[in-house]
Amino acid sequence: MEIRVKKVNGKKFEFVNEYYETSNSWGHKSTLLINGAEWESAKIRYYNRTWECYTYQSVMYKVLEAYKERKLKRFLENYLYNNGKTRFGKGEKEKTLKEFEKSEDNKIIRKLRKAIETRNFSK
Repeated sequence: MEIRVKKVNGKKFEFVNEYYETSNSWGHKSTLLINGAEWESAKIRYYNRTWECYTYQSVMYKVLEAYKERKLKRFLENYLYNNGKTRFGKGEKEKTLKEFEKSEDNKIIRKLRKAIETRNFSK
């Protein structure tokens, strides 16, 4: 097991990475903890070898994408709720997606993605 830690905007993001093996496959599993609470988990099964720059990189990208999808879904749901709507009007969803791109949550996600890319973590 390996834990990679990154602090962003006062929050502690931990990627808890594990190796697993069964009789016919092997792979990596990663769990994202934010301030000690579990948020997302992802698993990648490999058949022969990986093409990562370093161990667990791909599965950390995958768990971060799952976290982004969760945050985006919540952002869209909140927009509809706050505006008393049940569906988006023409062009409204695209506008809301652009707002998410500027949001603080997405800025944090981009910083974490850059940390994964550059291997900029503390242990």
